[in-house]
Amino acid sequence: MSAVSVIVPCYNCEKTVERTLDSLRNQTLKDLEIIAINDGSEDNTLKVLQNYQQQYPELNLKIFSKENEGIAEARNFGLSRVSGEYFGFLDSDDYAEPGMFEDLYRKAASEHLELAVSDFWWENSRGRKLQKEGPYEIGPDMMVSLFAVLWNKLYQTSFIRSLDISFPKGDRYEDACFLYCLTCRLTKIGFVDQPYVHYVQQQKSITHTNNDQVKNMIEVFQIIQKYYRDHGCFEEYRDALEYIHIKFFLGNSFLRSARIENKEDREHTIRMGWDLLNTSFPDWHHNPYLKSLGGMKNRYFAMVNEHNLMFFAWLFRHFKKDNL
Repeated sequence: MSAVSVIVPCYNCEKTVERTLDSLRNQTLKDLEIIAINDGSEDNTLKVLQNYQQQYPELNLKIFSKENEGIAEARNFGLSRVSGEYFGFLDSDDYAEPGMFEDLYRKAASEHLELAVSDFWWENSRGRKLQKEGPYEIGPDMMVSLFAVLWNKLYQTSFIRSLDISFPKGDRYEDACFLYCLTCRLTKIGFVDQPYVHYVQQQKSITHTNNDQVKNMIEVFQIIQKYYRDHGCFEEYRDALEYIHIKFFLGNSFLRSARIENKEDREHTIRMGWDLLNTSFPDWHHNPYLKSLGGMKNRYFAMVNEHNLMFFAWLFRHFKKDNL
């Protein structure tokens, strides 16, 4: 049994995965299991992984190949093979600072945490930007405050396996589904105030492809709503659930939906999100977080209505900034 397992989903990443593996090989924590999942890659990804394994036999690198089913199923596959006391994720175009898993593991193990959270870097061809996460309290405020990304966090394996949470099929928002469902089950989290992961934003990655896969988000948020109702947490988290629906369906997903090329598909996708928001939370304009959090983004959210929805879609279609 390793101290930490790291799940690395790999799909057509022959040009980037070696840097990812280098950053894991150089970790100060040596009791590390690396689970690389070749998810039906059509390039030389598998060969790169195998060559790396041969070049560094001392590295506890385990390679699995499976048919391509998308990143959610790759994560589920990896999670089922974890042997570490804790586990984390690192995507195949990102890389980590050497002290990441030792620092997070020491924090988590010494305090018996179910989840340890750190900061990270946004990185692209223009440079990098520090992103801090936390501290925040367990409960509804965590749902509002957390960054719904997997790879700046360390998870207690036994705790996660005790829950009925997995990644839903589909190539988008599987991380949000996992983390938002996890939020209402956590009892002990901690924070390390250091940035470790370099989240490299590739314009052709899944996250930056504007097509009808954004419709996955509708299903994901229906899963989240059902999870909270099934576990009797919906009313306690109602305001927070309402706010993340606002944030996603009028925020980043709205921006990406607005950039779908086909007009009919674009408007249909935007309308699907708008209808889910208004059907689930018809009084969302009165959400307390819209006022208490303040800022330009929340003022924009409060402005959107039935009459100007498509105007904002037109505006964002011509808006050049990648992140709203």
